[in-house]
Amino acid sequence: MGKAKAKAKKKTTGARAKRDRRRKLATEAPVSAEELLASVPGLDALQDVPAFDDLPVDETQQTAFDDFCAHAEEPEQMQLGAVVRLDRGFPLVVTADDTFRAEHAVGFAKSRGEDEVLLPAVGDRVAVRRAPGHDMGVIECVLPRRTSFERWRGRARGERQVLCSNVDSVLIVQALGAGEVLLDRVARSLVLALDCDAEPVVVLTKADRCDAEELERDLDRVRRLVGPDVRVIVTSSAEGRGLDEVRICVPAGSCAMILGESGAGKSTLLNALLGHDTLATGGVRERDDQGRHTTVARVMVALPGDAGVIADAPGLRSLPLVGHERGLARAFPEIVEASRACRFGDCTHTHEPGCAVREAEDAGQIDSLRLETFQSLASSMRVSAQMLDPDVHL
Repeated sequence: MGKAKAKAKKKTTGARAKRDRRRKLATEAPVSAEELLASVPGLDALQDVPAFDDLPVDETQQTAFDDFCAHAEEPEQMQLGAVVRLDRGFPLVVTADDTFRAEHAVGFAKSRGEDEVLLPAVGDRVAVRRAPGHDMGVIECVLPRRTSFERWRGRARGERQVLCSNVDSVLIVQALGAGEVLLDRVARSLVLALDCDAEPVVVLTKADRCDAEELERDLDRVRRLVGPDVRVIVTSSAEGRGLDEVRICVPAGSCAMILGESGAGKSTLLNALLGHDTLATGGVRERDDQGRHTTVARVMVALPGDAGVIADAPGLRSLPLVGHERGLARAFPEIVEASRACRFGDCTHTHEPGCAVREAEDAGQIDSLRLETFQSLASSMRVSAQMLDPDVHL
């Protein structure tokens, strides 16, 4: 059998299996939210799932929902919901009355341009249909996103992956005690957070693994990199250090996304904030201090007390920057401001005569570490842009 025929057969078989699964689910007896969540890996208790009131709906989203219902068939079945978990199964949706799984309506996705298709992401507010007596719902429409944290996923076709929507802040997690903190990783995360209008917060974990001298060295380097306007928090889940400071950064009614590599201590930090072990954790390899992927889904959890919601995601090995010029400018505003006085408009701030940026560095007005990082990221973005197809516009 040729490759094309085998691929077509596999696709047909997969579609048939998915259709059969949907039919089976549609005929099953309704189950309670507690029973449903008991079968969801990584969420052991209903108490950790955000309530609908924990995820505010803004005026634009409410208006879009009302407009959609006004033109929908059987509008009495429509509910306003929020996607709180994405995995290999159906999205988990929370509404004012219940928590349940939901499938995608055929053709529900709405285009935001000629090629871009809006698919549900964790944090999305959605219009979901739930017929009487059914345990599952059907997502009919994704409502407008207030913010959207996206990373580059495609190669030469301009594809982006939305990791979390309607996010207010991004907790950039890096582990201490395993050599120098990866400043390039922190810088890339900083650019991505600022590009989507979220507030970045750097959270350094595992402080118990390093001595005072190592901690001071790494802390100084990170603070120099991110600048005075970005908060840096030192934590130790084992010692309970810095947890209250992290909670302050996620006030009630807000949503934070936690971003870091596998092994950085994201799930351990979240478990410490929750006060019990809910999310799976794993060790790291001794030879390179790299973690194994223990988070396999994008999931939102509600922090106890007067605090908000945090979205966890699988550890990301890479954070390519493509088309994030706005985030780069926001991360390094003093460099962008100084560059306006450069003799050449395309100055790279490396060797060109009349470079106002290097003059500002020599005068002590620009930190050399920040300039070095800016140049590295800008160069990487230029190379990435050159690799794109000519019909891709960012």
